[in-house]
Amino acid sequence: MPADVRPYLVPSPGTVAWEPWMLLDATEWSPLPDAVDGWDPGTDLRTARRVQIDVDRFVQETGLHLGDVALIISWTSSTTGMTEAAPPVRFDPLGAAVLDTVLVGERLSGILTLRSTISLVHPPTGRGVGVAAIPGSVLAEHVQRVVLESMSSMFPVHEIDFTHTRLSPTASWHLETSTDLIAPFYGTFRVLINKRDRELTAAVARGGKDKRQQALLDELQSGVAALLLELALHLRTDLSEREEWPPDSVGDVLARTLAASPLSVVTPPSPGDLADFRTQVSGAIRNLGRGRMFL
Repeated sequence: MPADVRPYLVPSPGTVAWEPWMLLDATEWSPLPDAVDGWDPGTDLRTARRVQIDVDRFVQETGLHLGDVALIISWTSSTTGMTEAAPPVRFDPLGAAVLDTVLVGERLSGILTLRSTISLVHPPTGRGVGVAAIPGSVLAEHVQRVVLESMSSMFPVHEIDFTHTRLSPTASWHLETSTDLIAPFYGTFRVLINKRDRELTAAVARGGKDKRQQALLDELQSGVAALLLELALHLRTDLSEREEWPPDSVGDVLARTLAASPLSVVTPPSPGDLADFRTQVSGAIRNLGRGRMFL
């Protein structure tokens, strides 16, 4: 019987089939994408997934019965740091379990990590050697990350009066940044909105948007995304020193930004190249789905 690094028997990879996460959009279910574009902060997400176990193989490989385990789903938001879980779901006699749950939007933001586990819920009777016995023991797991795409999910947004800061009092926004590539991105990057720009302040508030407010948000999103891409280009050499950066670190986010925005420019431009550079950045930002799209 196969075992992994855990100190008890676990099922082999082919014994458990993790079917795709599904997302309810209005009245239709569709596969959960890697990024939920246009997500409005505070909006709940209804998700579901089905997990299928090969019953005979599971019993043979783990020494457990289906009644001993359950499907447990939890999720963590990178920005809020909050972790929540749905009630455990038992498997039916054919080895299937379906979970349908609502993720409360007010506690979601940034990168959402969805963790699915098949865990022991009560000790088995007549336990054999090497069989899991402690409730909570994880027999198998699957992790999926989803980016919730909105301005306030990409960056924490704060409203202040620029008059009382070093910032220009007539500027509408400012992006606080860091070149510490191992620092947590969501703890160091944030968008400051000047309270004196009442239109923009109203536009970034939660709720429905009229056409002008959406245009203001598109402009803000495009400007912030362009600044982020330019910062990544300046730090390209430093970013290339590692193949992988810690998840959700400044280096991780900037490296992914570069990877998703291939440009022919490899260094900050000279004065003669500045106009072409700005055009390339503008096109790259639109290709990423940031800011105003062509109709």
